[in-house]
Amino acid sequence: MGNQVGKGANRMAIAAMSNVTHIEKRELAALLAKFKEVAGRHGNPTMINRTEFSEALAIVGINQNDADILDRLFTMYDKTGDDQITYKDFVVGIAPLISGTHVEKIDFSFRLFDTDGTGYLKGTEMLNVLSQMNRVASYFGDPVMSEEQIANVVEDVLDMAGGGADGMATTLHYAEYVKIIADHPMVNTFVTGGGTVQYGQSR
Repeated sequence: MGNQVGKGANRMAIAAMSNVTHIEKRELAALLAKFKEVAGRHGNPTMINRTEFSEALAIVGINQNDADILDRLFTMYDKTGDDQITYKDFVVGIAPLISGTHVEKIDFSFRLFDTDGTGYLKGTEMLNVLSQMNRVASYFGDPVMSEEQIANVVEDVLDMAGGGADGMATTLHYAEYVKIIADHPMVNTFVTGGGTVQYGQSR
C-alpha cells in the first residue's frame, strides 16, 4: 500500500482510495467520536478547526503519512478559508479510505452519518453522504459523478421505495437500500472509472 494521491486513474477512486492510506473502520469511528467531543467545547457543535482536527488525529493514532493526506483534504473542505470544517461531512467523505467493497463503503458512510444510530436517513442526508464521498474520491484523480447524477440516484431509490409527497425529505431505512444504490447504473459507471466530472471542474 502506498500513500501517493492521484495514482490509479484507470480504476475507480472509491475502490482505489484505500490503497493510499492505512485507515480502517475503527479509526474512522474513533475520529468521529473525537471530532464530536472537541466540537462540543465551543459554540458550534458541527464544526472543528484545524488545531482541533490535528489534536484528534494524534489522539486516535493516525500515522503521519495518513495525517498528511487528511490535512490536505481538510484544506479542500475548508470552503471559506477560515480553518474550520463541518466534521461529519468530512468523516463520511473519507469513509471510502477503508478497505472493502464499494457496497461496504457506502453502508459504512451512511452508518457514520447516522450518529444517533436510528437506522434511518432522509433522502437529503443520503444525497449529502454520496456527494461527500464523490467529492473526496474526485480529489484522488478519477472521473466521478456530477451532483445532478447523484441526485438522480437518490431520486430513483426514493421512487423505488414508494416515493411520497415529501420528496427528498422522505426517510428510509438505509440498510435496505445500500445494495440498490451500489448497483445503480450511474454508480456502476462511476465504480468502473467512467465518471463524467474531473476534480476541479464545476459540478
